[in-house]
Amino acid sequence: MWVKLLSALILLVLIVGIGYIARDGDQEQADAGGPGTGTGTGEQPSRAAGGIVMYETKPDSGSSLVIHAASATEDKDRVVVLEEFRLEQSNGLRLTGDRARYDAEKSLLDIIGPVRVNTADGWQADLDGLTWDRKTKKASTDKPLVVKGAQGTITADRGEFFDDFNRILLAGDVHANLSPHLLHR
Repeated sequence: MWVKLLSALILLVLIVGIGYIARDGDQEQADAGGPGTGTGTGEQPSRAAGGIVMYETKPDSGSSLVIHAASATEDKDRVVVLEEFRLEQSNGLRLTGDRARYDAEKSLLDIIGPVRVNTADGWQADLDGLTWDRKTKKASTDKPLVVKGAQGTITADRGEFFDDFNRILLAGDVHANLSPHLLHR
């Protein structure tokens, strides 16, 4: 109970802090006569912050997600664009990449470009582009990927990940070089 309350409080403080930093940056732009100074376009300026850490706890399972990013920019639709990010889930899952879009309301993460997925049981997947629906615990890529672990290596043209990356479905030109011990369990 205290962990959830503390996580919610930390998240609230981070949001207020990012808002304060963004508002201060918007004021500096307005003072300099830059974009967002009332040009009549009706668009809200983006909010941005550097060196951020975001915390999210799933109410249904209690699992937590910590997001570290070199920078984060929130657009008018409240979608956060993360640059040079690392996501760590309490079950040991870790994702790292260069750029991602995260819609916290929908719990939808779209990773743009290269991404590395490390699972708690030692598997590592390298792929290009990934969409992860955290509500359904399903992720997918339609681009080639390589999965490596102590038991071997698997390559495929595309893949789907279920149950927060605990089950994997690979399709299209799948090649595997696996330890014989893995198949005789």
